[in-house]
Order: sequence, then C-alpha cells, then structure tokens
Amino acid sequence: MMKGKPKTLNASDVLSAMEEMEFQRFITPLKEALEAYRQEQKGKKEASEQKKDKDKKTDSEEQDRSRDEDNDEAEERIEEQNEADEVDS
Repeated sequence: MMKGKPKTLNASDVLSAMEEMEFQRFITPLKEALEAYRQEQKGKKEASEQKKDKDKKTDSEEQDRSRDEDNDEAEERIEEQNEADEVDS
C-alpha cells in the first residue's frame, strides 16, 4: 500500500487501511458517506457551472443590447445628417 510513500491519502487508501485493521463494520457506512459527499459536490459543481453559463449568457445579451443601441444611435445621426444635407441643397 505505501509504495514510494505517497504524500496524499485518498478514499481507497483509508478504506484499505480500515480493512487491514479489521474495521469491516465501518467500511460500508464510510463508503455510503463518501458517495453522498461526492454526489453533493457534484451537485454543487453543476450548479456553479450553470450559474457561470447563465452569467455568460446575460453578459452576451447585455453586449448585444449595447451594440444594438450604439448602432441605432449611429443610424439616427446619419439620418439627421442626411436630412440636414437635403435642407442645405
């Protein structure tokens, strides 16, 4: 188990040690708790990713609206200039 003396322990290391120490009665509850923890973390990660995607979409929509407003203002200025040119002619 301790080949090369790893510096990090993971869940399988702990479960193996529990088996070696003959604490079998704790293994099933530990596995269940570990699975519940992993599912909770997965849910949090997915919620975070959805929020990021929503934020990106909102930012993109705001940029589109701003660009559209800028284009509308530019078109109005061009129209006003054209009208002024027609009056001068």
